[in-house]
Amino acid sequence: MGKVNKNIRMKAKAAVSKAATATNNIKTKIQNVGKKDDTGVLEDKLLLTKTPTKKKAITKREKVRQKHKHLMNKFALIKKQRKDEAARKNREKTAVIGDLKPLKDALPSLDELFKLSKQSDSKTGIKDIDELTSKENPKDDKKLNVKQKLKKKKEKFVRQVSSYQALLKDPDFKKNPRDAISYHIKYTRGLIDE
Repeated sequence: MGKVNKNIRMKAKAAVSKAATATNNIKTKIQNVGKKDDTGVLEDKLLLTKTPTKKKAITKREKVRQKHKHLMNKFALIKKQRKDEAARKNREKTAVIGDLKPLKDALPSLDELFKLSKQSDSKTGIKDIDELTSKENPKDDKKLNVKQKLKKKKEKFVRQVSSYQALLKDPDFKKNPRDAISYHIKYTRGLIDE
């Protein structure tokens, strides 16, 4: 019991001495500030850290509205985060492909593609293809009336059917269909000259 009382007395003495040194430090600071500043509000400068300003009076109803708005914003943010996380997990679950969102973000949008396709002076950089596109005039199609357009489409369809029939009768097609089809497509697109 005696040991416990001794410990308590020691702790009390230490606390009193700390408090005394703190008050002495404050008094010396006040005196030092008083020497530099002769304003008379020395203690207020040390004790008050904030400047006294009038706060805007907010009604209780306005406070409730602000809290409600803040809470709803939190809910919306949490909901969005959960939705994004679920979408990311679903994208990761796809076995072969994985997450395509970064790729999608890197690709140009449809609007940009339409703008590029509408530009008449857009070129690919390949001389042969650029010459072919300049020879084909889509403006001529716009000048044709409906009957002429239908007739042109019908002629194109007949040409395609006849070329496919010729392809099917070709002996190379019977030996190796894949190579024959690829050759036919390259030839019809003008990539191979014969």
